[in-house]
Amino acid sequence: MTFTDVPIALTHVTVIDVTGGPSLPDQTVLLTGDTIVAVGPASQVVIPPGTETHDHTGRYVLPGLTDMHVHSEGGDDDERLFPALYIANGVTTVREMWGQPHLHEWRRRTEAGKMLGPRSIIAGPIVDGSPALWEELFNDAPIISVTTEQEARRAVGETKDGGADFVKAYSRLGREPYFALLDEAAKQDIPVVGHRSDLIPLDEQVGAGQRSFEHVHGLWPATADDVERMEAAMARISPEPGFHYANWFKQVNEVEWESVNRYSRASATALFERFVAEDVAYCPTLIMHAAIDLAEGIRLDDQRLAYMAPGTDDMWSFIRDEIFHGGGRSPDEVDKRRRLFDHRRAAVAAMDEAGVRVLAGTDAVTPGLFPGFALHDELDLLVGSGLSTMRALRAATLEPARFLGRERISGTVEPGKLADLLVLDADPLADITNTRRIHAVVAAGRYVGPDERGRLLETAAAAAAAMAPPMEGE
Repeated sequence: MTFTDVPIALTHVTVIDVTGGPSLPDQTVLLTGDTIVAVGPASQVVIPPGTETHDHTGRYVLPGLTDMHVHSEGGDDDERLFPALYIANGVTTVREMWGQPHLHEWRRRTEAGKMLGPRSIIAGPIVDGSPALWEELFNDAPIISVTTEQEARRAVGETKDGGADFVKAYSRLGREPYFALLDEAAKQDIPVVGHRSDLIPLDEQVGAGQRSFEHVHGLWPATADDVERMEAAMARISPEPGFHYANWFKQVNEVEWESVNRYSRASATALFERFVAEDVAYCPTLIMHAAIDLAEGIRLDDQRLAYMAPGTDDMWSFIRDEIFHGGGRSPDEVDKRRRLFDHRRAAVAAMDEAGVRVLAGTDAVTPGLFPGFALHDELDLLVGSGLSTMRALRAATLEPARFLGRERISGTVEPGKLADLLVLDADPLADITNTRRIHAVVAAGRYVGPDERGRLLETAAAAAAAMAPPMEGE
């Protein structure tokens, strides 16, 4: 995949200011290489001779989107599916939450201009307690189980030496290894993000150095009217042999439900204020919870299954029925899960109102989620939960840039910023679903117009069709 050095001009476009300022109509955005070199009124920006010019009258430009929680599957030679789906959906940056060798190869090839894909920030192996929740299903995947301080410190060194950008902490880390992990990561200057630990009160974890927390299922004990008792219930979770994750998931659900029914606004306010004070971000992945909580969340007739391997619908059906639904849900359980999902959405709105840094992420490829497409679904849910369209857009643009320490080079449409852009046919501030009305994408200065975007989707569908069917539980 070659990239041109010819300057590109996007003319007569409305620029969305994701910092919250007014949109700027009739602008020209001038790009050279992978950098924005000018943004200004179309009547004033001088377009150099030989520039590739695209008239975008009536269209809108905003920064390329960032999905802050993905799991991109594939091998070293299979670069036609996930990267293509991200770019076709305007997702120009992803945070990969489980380090795999092919992700580093994709990044090398993308940075060298040999393939078209998003910028990526890549985790190391999952660092979990013992038994690790996923070790039974992914024997060849990078998982580090730690039970001592020394093992935790070694895990940080292994993660950094492996070229990862951050340490991924998981749910079953014990107290001693968890705090050793954070201490060693601080010494080696590598961030720690991931799940909360079941075994340590969340309030303690927020101030300990972990920079972001993922998902909403671990939040509730810390928002109850009896935090100590509910955190103790969380700490008593003990996955049984056979299928650790499924058993753990069921026990977490039971603690969630009891905690939600003991919800305390005072406890929640104190917790969210602590997030703000410690500058800790939250990535709620509401679309993942929708797939799990809502009986209809995993659709087996979705046309986007054309972008997944043959047999994915059967695998998703198995996971939905046997893991998420525990072999079947009664009408009472269906009602409970729906109410629980409503609580999750309300909690995200409360976090946003309190000033917590909310990051848009999806947890693709959780069953029911489609890479690239899922981020637009997440934005819908954020707005439906109570965030303004501006706040939702910021959660997928400026806030990720700030969190990643890249706000000087990305996150807004300004001179000097990276040329990662999304061109829309309608105003996303008027209706967040307009983020799906994609006309073109610019990825590292490469203009992907409507025809090429269509070819990307066709290529992704062909790549998916050629894949071997997934096995149940993969």
